[in-house]
Amino acid sequence: MEKHCVFCEKPSREIVLENAQAKAFFDIHPMSKGHLLIVPKQHYRTWFDIPEEDQVQMIQLLNEAKQFLDQQFSPRGYQIFSHVGRVAGQRVDHAHIHLVPVY
Repeated sequence: MEKHCVFCEKPSREIVLENAQAKAFFDIHPMSKGHLLIVPKQHYRTWFDIPEEDQVQMIQLLNEAKQFLDQQFSPRGYQIFSHVGRVAGQRVDHAHIHLVPVY
């Protein structure tokens, strides 16, 4: 856990889905209803810093999150993306994937 990282310190009551190495929760500034973030439980700064085994766990959780959002909100499509570095728009220095429902 990184000192003062909002993703590391995320309260368990806000976790929507999780597995051994990753967790998912709703974005506090959602682009649309149901916007989820998938993050590694271990602190890594960017996607490229995450060990491959943890990346696989994140992708598995991403797929579960899509099924969850399909059931909860029935979106017509999705956007999936990750900002890597400040210059690319990364605002929190903890790697994460956005799963944004499109209606």
